[in-house]
Amino acid sequence: MTNEQLQHYKELLIAERDRLNHEIKKLETPPLFEDVPGDEDDVDESTEYFNTTASAGDLRHELGNIEHALLKVEKGTYGICEATGKEIPAEVLEVNPAALYHPEYQKNLNK
Repeated sequence: MTNEQLQHYKELLIAERDRLNHEIKKLETPPLFEDVPGDEDDVDESTEYFNTTASAGDLRHELGNIEHALLKVEKGTYGICEATGKEIPAEVLEVNPAALYHPEYQKNLNK
């Protein structure tokens, strides 16, 4: 992988990290419930809290993958399958810059 390609993927990862951090911050901002509380509000608020918490957790997981990929950039191991040592194709990294595995290995994981 050339330095230009590596820089391109690093920029993609940083942009995605920034986007995820922004989304997590939005989800973690408590909602403003301005109406008079009632029985239905308790259910609605509980459901919203549960959905928001689950979404933020999913985004934190994605953020961890991005941070891991950025560490791999710094270590010089970015774009290398963690299981097989094969180079991950550019087409895969364009779609998912945080990819950890070569597509052939990923297929086996998904089975």
